[in-house]
Amino acid sequence: MRKLRDILLIFLIGIPLFILVIPLMIIFIPIGHFNRKKFEKKYAEFLNENNGKNFFCYNNRKNSKQYLEEDIVPNLNDGIEIVYLNGKKVESEYNVEFISEALYKLKNYSRFPHLMKIRNGKLIDKSINNPFYNVLNLNKDKTELLTKINRFFELNEIKNVA
Repeated sequence: MRKLRDILLIFLIGIPLFILVIPLMIIFIPIGHFNRKKFEKKYAEFLNENNGKNFFCYNNRKNSKQYLEEDIVPNLNDGIEIVYLNGKKVESEYNVEFISEALYKLKNYSRFPHLMKIRNGKLIDKSINNPFYNVLNLNKDKTELLTKINRFFELNEIKNVA
């Protein structure tokens, strides 16, 4: 008897409510689709305009932030842009909305720090989490990490490591 009452309530409340929502869906779904297409077009323009750019991305993780800012970032090649994630807030000199989209679409994400480069209108990414933590925790030479970063970005020169 209780199941029958529950089913009856679903029909008496759920179906009229669904019928009321249909017109809103007819309006908002196409608007959302149009806005997404418009954003994707602008994002593609961003990728084309920034072709050849290189990005080093890191976050505010307590056990690595200080080391990154004092020992890695200052030794990065001048052709590498910095993207910092302060919690969920992206800090960058570039359009935050587009950088957020790039971070959301990472294909090879395996924690930070992370490398991104734009080539031929496409975003290419690589996590350097494992090599970085080998340097940080196992006291390996940071020159090897910096060389890996430069190789990914197709940069030849390495700054003099302090």
